[in-house]
Amino acid sequence: MPSALIDRAIRETRPLRFVYHGSLRVVEPQCHGRGHRGTELLRGRQVNGGEPSERLFDVGQMSDLALLDGRFEGPGRNYRRNDSAMAEVFCQL
Repeated sequence: MPSALIDRAIRETRPLRFVYHGSLRVVEPQCHGRGHRGTELLRGRQVNGGEPSERLFDVGQMSDLALLDGRFEGPGRNYRRNDSAMAEVFCQL
């Protein structure tokens, strides 16, 4: 279920909210895939819940994942398609 929700958020350019390492985050998802060590990853622009930045999140460490209303305009300025952190890309902007 988290994978399908993440991919939907990317396709619809909608933000996600989730708890990560004990903090509530709001993230504009940009790329979802599997890392070189087999970990499911999300690259996203964190807009609330910490320092605004583009970050890599371990999907297995997320809880309370929710798709939010509203849309974001597109990728952050540092975003690159076919993220080098991903061995396999499932969905991307």
